[in-house]
Amino acid sequence: MGLKEDAAAKLNAAYDEAQKVITSTCKHKDFIDFVIDNTHLTYKYVLFTAILSKATDESINALCLQKKSELPGAYDARTICHKVIVPFEMEVLDKALGGSNEPFLNKPARFPELSKTNAVRRGNDQIILNSLCDNLPLITTSTDAYECLVYLLSKLISIKNTKAKMTTFTIEKTANLPARLVAYMEKALEHSYEGEVLTLLVAGAYHLMYNEPNATVEVHPVNQSGASSREVSDLDIYVDGSLVASNELKDKDYVETDVRHAADKVLAAGGTKMLFVEGPRANAQGNFTSDIENEYLDKNFLLRVISYRNLLSTMVGSIDKIDTEEFMHFIIETARNTKFKEEAIDYLMKLAEDFLGLYHPESEDKSTK
Repeated sequence: MGLKEDAAAKLNAAYDEAQKVITSTCKHKDFIDFVIDNTHLTYKYVLFTAILSKATDESINALCLQKKSELPGAYDARTICHKVIVPFEMEVLDKALGGSNEPFLNKPARFPELSKTNAVRRGNDQIILNSLCDNLPLITTSTDAYECLVYLLSKLISIKNTKAKMTTFTIEKTANLPARLVAYMEKALEHSYEGEVLTLLVAGAYHLMYNEPNATVEVHPVNQSGASSREVSDLDIYVDGSLVASNELKDKDYVETDVRHAADKVLAAGGTKMLFVEGPRANAQGNFTSDIENEYLDKNFLLRVISYRNLLSTMVGSIDKIDTEEFMHFIIETARNTKFKEEAIDYLMKLAEDFLGLYHPESEDKSTK
């Protein structure tokens, strides 16, 4: 087997052990704690990759990031990270490290090796880089690295379990008012998270409208392709397996070709209508909306460019029963299943505590709410 296959086997073995460990024998706990508990996402993956690779093959140089590094022991760290660690973190650890899809494409990991002279922001980021440069060479054997790996995984398991508890929540029925939900939506949309907030809020509103067993609100990853074999638009609604609504969502400036491309995809899939939803940061670059809407009407296709405020207020104002707890459970579960950013999920959860009275039964006394 190659390094990738061996690393995958080593990772699974260490994970099994980490679930049982009570007292760790790792000599580098403080170093691992410092990097994992810090704020620099890319360096967390760099640490994980270095430790796993060293545990798998003692001859590798834990400072190396690329095979073309001139340091002895250079290896293809990016492949280990993207092909072994990333899917494992997504599927087994529920994105406990942060849920990055391709962390080694970020600038801090695009050097041949870790060096204190690598370009990085001053302050905390430089301190983390220095710590990696100072401490990784101290992990000299595969045995030592494996103990580090088990300890790191035990930390991530703890983070995963904490996150699971945080997504167990309740919202008081007094929050089940259209005005409360719309106020939450308006506040949430003060931040975009690359369009993820807009997508989740619109999806949640559709879920309340189509909350029945034969209906599916299907969300596709923002700015990613190939998420689903039947993906038509950013947000598709199916009833009894048939496409009944398509929504393209944009929370940044857009041009006419963006609208055409989205509408043509729906047309090609056999759809007869599409809403092009503008978020608070969306602006059409040109005066084409009316003409393109009329053009598609002539094709017997209903295309409408609509503001998020008009859409959400109309939807929420038309829903027979507002259930904010159902709404929040749906958008959080959807965000996790669709691999949206953990920062976006945390942001929406925290905001719901403030605006909807969301609380966690295990961690709070209900009587204090």
